[in-house]
Amino acid sequence: MKVIRVALLVVLGLTAVIQLVEGVASIADPTGMMAGLGLAMAPGVEVPITFLGLAMIARAAVTGIALWWSMQRKPEGVFLARFTALTILLSAPVVYWRLHRPDFAIGDLLLGVIVLVPALLATNEPKVSR
Repeated sequence: MKVIRVALLVVLGLTAVIQLVEGVASIADPTGMMAGLGLAMAPGVEVPITFLGLAMIARAAVTGIALWWSMQRKPEGVFLARFTALTILLSAPVVYWRLHRPDFAIGDLLLGVIVLVPALLATNEPKVSR
């Protein structure tokens, strides 16, 4: 089970960093973010992109808390890891339906599964105190 716990911690850490970078990029340079994704910037899109950036930063914070609590072997950490995976998995069909971009949707689906599998396999054994 130690391998699963380490995998969960690594996946949570990388996911938090990815979400934070995406969020900051959406806020700092919405036009560049859209161009980097191969999408055209239209008038009025900056505000929703900024809100998307704030949401990504909030999800990065939740993922970071899941990482911290999982490192401390708190059961809440595994719960938040599962919650993070669920939010990523739920975003996949929304991205596909609204943006009609299967490549983005598949990326979210894969990331969600990569987070979900170790989160489901991780046990909540308490810390051993001496």
